[in-house]
Amino acid sequence: MSKYLLSPNARKSLYNIKSYSLEQFGKHQTRIYLQMIEGKFQRLAQKPDTGKKREEIKKGYYSFLAGSHVIFYRKKHGHVEIIDILHQSMEPKLHLFEENYH
Repeated sequence: MSKYLLSPNARKSLYNIKSYSLEQFGKHQTRIYLQMIEGKFQRLAQKPDTGKKREEIKKGYYSFLAGSHVIFYRKKHGHVEIIDILHQSMEPKLHLFEENYH
């Protein structure tokens, strides 16, 4: 595997992370944080078994810590689907939803 796809929820979460970070931490720190998350996406695409299995949420789900956030994803044929990026204080079962991925 060498690529990843973001769900609409993941895209929305990244937008919200960016907006919040800009307001709280400024442009420079926001750029560093978003680059770190992007690096985690790339790592998961290269080594999808790196994450923790999250069968208690849904069969086939994995999670991986990225700073103060947790990336939720699943492995597909030839790529990784990023389901969402949640703050570590959020309860995944309340925030993760099935969607069509693009």
